[in-house]
Amino acid sequence: MKKYFYLILSLIIFSCTTEDDTIENHENSIDQVFEKSTSEVSLVKAFNSYSFYRGYNTWRREFTVRVANLGFEKNVSIYHEKVDGTWEEVPLTYSLTLDNQNEIWSGKYEYTATTGNKIYDNEFVVKYDVNGKTYWDNNQGSNYVIEEKEIGSLFAQQDLNVNVDFSSLYPYNNEKSFNVVVDVRNISPSKQVEVVYTTDGWQTKRYLPLNFTPRYYSGYQYVLISPNQFNIERWTGSAIVDASIDNIEYAVVYKVNGQEYWDNNYGKNYSVF
Repeated sequence: MKKYFYLILSLIIFSCTTEDDTIENHENSIDQVFEKSTSEVSLVKAFNSYSFYRGYNTWRREFTVRVANLGFEKNVSIYHEKVDGTWEEVPLTYSLTLDNQNEIWSGKYEYTATTGNKIYDNEFVVKYDVNGKTYWDNNQGSNYVIEEKEIGSLFAQQDLNVNVDFSSLYPYNNEKSFNVVVDVRNISPSKQVEVVYTTDGWQTKRYLPLNFTPRYYSGYQYVLISPNQFNIERWTGSAIVDASIDNIEYAVVYKVNGQEYWDNNYGKNYSVF
């Protein structure tokens, strides 16, 4: 779940190699990716944002990846094209264990620069190193491509239909405001999205209906349009709870065409403090 967007004027790049290392060690590797797409690693979701303010461009891209747990020591990264034609690894970090066989890894890059100083281009693949072997997810040989101004979420897995983007719990007057932002795949025009939550350890359940949000603003000149270029919509909602509440556990249900799709954080539910 992402924090609110803040414009930063310093360069922040998360990379495990220097540019020289990337050119020397990886410039030819991308040709091999087309022969190595496997089921041991797969992109779950990518999120892209772009904004412009007073001559400064800010780019941010986030990634969620599933890997088979083939060994304790492993490296998971996004292998990303740069504007100079080289490729660079953006390292991901461990997030959670789904079961004994699979894990979720996530990460991002974010940087601000003046016009014309863009670092990363549009294409990327997923790279997984473990037990002396390298596994790839290259989108079935096509590579993943997100254009600069394709704002919002890309759901890479066909069975991913709803995903929590952000939630918060903060003081509001003499109470607290519980806020949730969710992305859903636009399967049909008629749909319902709601949060099922508890403030007492599931002794009682409460429901928060979410609303379709055609334009979502976060940061200067950053606007997410629903549905976006990847047919993903944004739904939002908030509820007022008692000021004494310091923890809310919740999940999200998406009802469409007589079906229910859930995001319950892989069976662990979400918590917001």
